[in-house]
Amino acid sequence: MKNLFLFIVLITSSLNCLSQTYTLKDTLRFSSESTYSRALALRGKELIIGTSKTGVLSYNLKTNEVKTLVKPVSCGEYRDVIVDNKTIYACVSGDSGILYSVKGKKVKELYRDHSFIDDIVLNHGQLITLSDPIDNQLVIKSVSMKNGIMNDSEPMSTADGEAYFAASGTTAQLIGSHYYYVSGGPNNATFYDLNTFEFRPRFKSELPFKHGEGSGPFSLLMLDEKNGVIVGGDYKNPKESDSTSMWTNDGGRTWNLSSMFTSGYRSCVIGNSTCLYACGTNGIDVSYDGGKNWNNFDTGNFCALLLDEETLYATTNKGYVIRYILK
Repeated sequence: MKNLFLFIVLITSSLNCLSQTYTLKDTLRFSSESTYSRALALRGKELIIGTSKTGVLSYNLKTNEVKTLVKPVSCGEYRDVIVDNKTIYACVSGDSGILYSVKGKKVKELYRDHSFIDDIVLNHGQLITLSDPIDNQLVIKSVSMKNGIMNDSEPMSTADGEAYFAASGTTAQLIGSHYYYVSGGPNNATFYDLNTFEFRPRFKSELPFKHGEGSGPFSLLMLDEKNGVIVGGDYKNPKESDSTSMWTNDGGRTWNLSSMFTSGYRSCVIGNSTCLYACGTNGIDVSYDGGKNWNNFDTGNFCALLLDEETLYATTNKGYVIRYILK
């Protein structure tokens, strides 16, 4: 069921960046429960939605029909989904880490262990999984998309309390042979660039985030091998906007704080070289200059974002997705 709202909003940056409007804002209800979604992907005219209580769902954008693709599990939540041609890959994060593949009506469990999986990315027939360190040791696991056979990297030492945030499936990213990811925690805020052939760090760089339990970088977007942006903050103090966003133009070796930060804690950033969006529990922000300056786009409690040409989708914690038709 869809409740339709019509708004015209003009956001004008004081720094002479372009104006942004949306001509349509509507609500796509995927569940009657107050379930939240931290995972969102597009398959043709279907939204693929990973949820906390109702499994992995498909929402038909033409008919509004909702189907269950993967049933909910008691050991965790669906925190990441990937669409690869006709196959969907879904990740459960919780007491058990589980990877599923979905093709048509066939659901296959590819992999399961007792780690907390924070992020998955595709890499030449494998799913690279980023899981929380155990005893200050990180192991990058690559799971075959066909048979679930798993290969481990050599263990890498991590800082005491170092953690990765499964807030929207955007803690890690792959570009060519570069595997990027970010970590936070009480003693750490770090950006990593690993070589995918050996999964050994090319380099790591300290990030100018405030350290704390549940604080640091939550979401990474490298636009190419030189330019990128990171957002985050402290999810326990979501309105705190100091040092919540930063950008790089040298491949992540140095990171610069934004001149105008996001409006608070942000758990997801998406976009392209023209326009970026970041969301969190108190709203969505937009940037037109690669993350150097951010302006408020909308208020609300949002978990994850998806940008498809002139349409922005934002998931919520109440069982629906907000759709913005951009102009």
